[in-house]
Amino acid sequence: MNGFPNIIKFALPCALFLTQSGQAAEQNLVQSYENSTWTVKGDSFACSLQQRFENYALLEVKTVPAQQQQLVFTWLLKDKPITRLHVSSRKADWQSANTVLTPLNFTSTDIEDNKVQFSADVSALLRLIKQGGWLDTLVSFKDEQLRLTFTNTHSDEIVADYQQCLNNLSPLSWEQARDHQLQFASGQRTVTAEKDLKFLKDLVHYISLDNRVSKVLVDGHTDNTGSPLSNRLLSKERADDVAARLIEFGLPKDMLEVRAHGQRYPIIKNSKQGASSNRRVLVRLFRHSS
Repeated sequence: MNGFPNIIKFALPCALFLTQSGQAAEQNLVQSYENSTWTVKGDSFACSLQQRFENYALLEVKTVPAQQQQLVFTWLLKDKPITRLHVSSRKADWQSANTVLTPLNFTSTDIEDNKVQFSADVSALLRLIKQGGWLDTLVSFKDEQLRLTFTNTHSDEIVADYQQCLNNLSPLSWEQARDHQLQFASGQRTVTAEKDLKFLKDLVHYISLDNRVSKVLVDGHTDNTGSPLSNRLLSKERADDVAARLIEFGLPKDMLEVRAHGQRYPIIKNSKQGASSNRRVLVRLFRHSS
């Protein structure tokens, strides 16, 4: 166990156990009860349910818009890189023998900068925390292992707080919101598809949360069917309808700039198949430069 003395010096607040597992020396540390509370951090664009284990590690459930929830383990002792991580559920010491916990098993050797990310359905983990269950994280370093047990108190309240953060999360990411194209059928002048209307409503919600957005640019386009003048008017009708929808959903009118380009600026050749791509309204967001 030559590699562990530098770790042990941080172990005073924890329960410490030493075992032998095959050829690998294993050290077990249990989070003290006074440090066992999970905490919620977040805003409209990220939510994190986390617990820090002294100077060793940070374990968190992380959610950002338009991405799958992640379980993220960050090893904090940079001078001792890890090679493998296994996360599993276990009963709390105070739970009865017949307590049935949500099973949990995550394993990975995909480690970057001493960080492991599990992109999976973490609803089981949230149920486990709400049940009061504990988490074992078995950290491997070459021929040594360290088992960190994340204990758990006040679980009902903290899971509810995390769920509230999720409820207030933006419906869109910046990558989704910044540049979006709505398609139109030949001769169509107004937005009718439910998915398009939902996106525009979500976009206005996003803008209300991101105070860096300074302008919304709406550009209308057509294919080359008909005269240039009629297409210019058609593209204006399309762009005006999108702008009207945005205002209806709550966007301040002074944030809008609306332009009509007609059949100019096709993004693809106006063939029978390609013309549909040119019948479009492009909505773009611009942020303050600072």
